[in-house]
Amino acid sequence: MYNNEEASPAFSAFLELLGEQVLLKGFSKYAAQLDTKTDSTGTHSLYTTYQGYEVMFHVSTMLPYMPNNPQQLLRKRHIGNDIVTIIFQEPGAQPFTPQNIRSHFQHFFFLVFDCITLIPLFFLSVAVTRMEDVPSFGPPIPSGVTFRDPENFRNFLLAKVINAENAAHKSDKFHTMATRTRQEYLRDLAENYVSSTPLDSAGKLNNLISLASKKRERTKARERAELDADGAIAWRLLAQDFSGGAAELPCALGISDEYMVLIDCSTKEVVFNCFCSDVIGWTLERLSLKIFYGRGDHIAVRVPEGSGHDITEMVQRLKVRVPSLHQFSYNSVLTSVYLYGAFQQQGNSKSFE
Repeated sequence: MYNNEEASPAFSAFLELLGEQVLLKGFSKYAAQLDTKTDSTGTHSLYTTYQGYEVMFHVSTMLPYMPNNPQQLLRKRHIGNDIVTIIFQEPGAQPFTPQNIRSHFQHFFFLVFDCITLIPLFFLSVAVTRMEDVPSFGPPIPSGVTFRDPENFRNFLLAKVINAENAAHKSDKFHTMATRTRQEYLRDLAENYVSSTPLDSAGKLNNLISLASKKRERTKARERAELDADGAIAWRLLAQDFSGGAAELPCALGISDEYMVLIDCSTKEVVFNCFCSDVIGWTLERLSLKIFYGRGDHIAVRVPEGSGHDITEMVQRLKVRVPSLHQFSYNSVLTSVYLYGAFQQQGNSKSFE
């Protein structure tokens, strides 16, 4: 596996599907510890992005090959220290087993079986093996499915690979290694970068200290500044379950820069989510709030007695996310509804039923 000198046509087509071949020298994006100055780790590699993640692959046929070194240590140095390894198997190849690989870091092996990868024909199947202490992760592999669409396969494989990397950090073995590494860094910091030399309190340093010690007027924090945060702000409340006889569920409502999410506190499951940009308005009372979204659907939430300020904060948070808010009423059918954005600008005047 480490001794392949050149990529076959099928493997080359597979690499072209995964990402873009880039020149390493002068490469300014994420390089995954590859040399971008002197070509010591090869001249080219495979790079792509997916859902905001940068992915640089360590490709065996693109890493330096040493004819007199059957173990190919330069290649093992990178591939053997990766958490996720993709094995591309062509027809007629020897069966692969993870027992032949000895590594403390390789937690996942993705086996991609080539049926036909020469465009326009495309047939690939995939299997995954993982360390036993790694939790399961998605997306699930459909049983007995052969992928026939290149783009669908690429999206599935990259999502599965990225989720595998994240799941590995939750394994006991990986957590232990990470903790030990942090402890070594802290020990090195304490032993080698701590000075016993006292600070000089004379001269310019003394002047700086005296200037810093002068009493200065404190800057008063802006009230409710947290409502402008990009991350989610959450409130505990009761949400009306329209599918269960209008019963009330204890939930947490979170509103971030982009999303609004409702989570069942007892099951820890997401029971509702939408983009903030999908919200078209709301009505509020002293302890309750209805938030309308999409084409007029809504969620209804209520806070306990004495928590009316939470309703006020929810409305203010929604206003912050939508600066072009105006008061609007629907032909006396629904009043005190606040609309925003394209819906209000287009002059729609439907009533909610």
